[in-house]
Amino acid sequence: MDPRILILTNMGPKASAPFQGQFVRTQMQALSALLPVQYFYMSWHSDSRINRLLKYPVLFLQFVWRFVLSRQKLDLLHVHFFYPTIYLAIVYKVLRNPKVKIMVTCHGSDIYYYEPFSALYRWCSRWVDQWVYSSRPLKARAWQAPDDAPVIAAGIDATFAQTEFLSREQKDIDLLYVGSLDQNKGMDRLIRLLPALAGYRLALVGKGPYQSRLEQAIQAYPNVQLLGPKNSDELKALYQRSRCFLSLSRNESFGLVMTEAMACYTPVIATQTDGSLQQLADRPEWIVPQQDEARLDAVLLEKIQQLLSLSASNYQALQQVGRAQAMPAVVSQVALQVQQLYLRLLQDND
Repeated sequence: MDPRILILTNMGPKASAPFQGQFVRTQMQALSALLPVQYFYMSWHSDSRINRLLKYPVLFLQFVWRFVLSRQKLDLLHVHFFYPTIYLAIVYKVLRNPKVKIMVTCHGSDIYYYEPFSALYRWCSRWVDQWVYSSRPLKARAWQAPDDAPVIAAGIDATFAQTEFLSREQKDIDLLYVGSLDQNKGMDRLIRLLPALAGYRLALVGKGPYQSRLEQAIQAYPNVQLLGPKNSDELKALYQRSRCFLSLSRNESFGLVMTEAMACYTPVIATQTDGSLQQLADRPEWIVPQQDEARLDAVLLEKIQQLLSLSASNYQALQQVGRAQAMPAVVSQVALQVQQLYLRLLQDND
């Protein structure tokens, strides 16, 4: 009999973030080509006050109805985003199947937002059979980080691996940003930088709480395009056209958009986060420290000017190094690693 595996997450798309949680869905789809899996996510999701108050109670009731009260037992629960999603897995183990295995992939906010870790957070950790972390620096910050707990990226869509190489001269966008338009992603920093970037062509992709402020700010800068959310094919085209990808995040556990950009032969400049420390470890000169906010703008501008004025051969070498770094994160490769973890856990149940 095939193992019964459920992938569950507290992430899900909403009107203001239509691609939120897409990386979990992408991994699930790749895994479903290898073995049967089910998927449960936060389907009732919006920015309304009532949703913010009730979305977790609704998620809990939906989970209980569909899985705890189901006649079919699950063998393995794979939780994406440890806290508070882990409560669903604990309830299932206590009320439905004490033998179920619990695997958790930590992505960042499920660790960053809960430091210092409460007694309840630590108690929940004891129920986990297998930990996975999206980056090595994130693992170092976790409450529980067994030595054998692997570091595995969520995975980028195979679309980004099927990319035509373009030289810097063939690209027509100087700086590209992709992601949520919010404070953590550094949109206040970007607004501050706009006057100094007036000589560059910028494309901003995404949606979020800073959208209206950005729309107002860029009215004086015809060199800036605010493009809204894009699907994978549209993103691939934008990555290919861009000479530099810019990440201004305050916290980033991995940063799949950086991986997508590098897979499309686009070099990255990033503020220092767990994700940039891992992905740009062999190119630390393109990481900008965050300790001194007053100096941040000047250092970012210096790095942008430096990268865009590299010799053609040095720029091409940077493209190739980034491409090689990104390839192991293609979701088909990631799914094979996750499948091996599933099989090992399920063998322990035999």
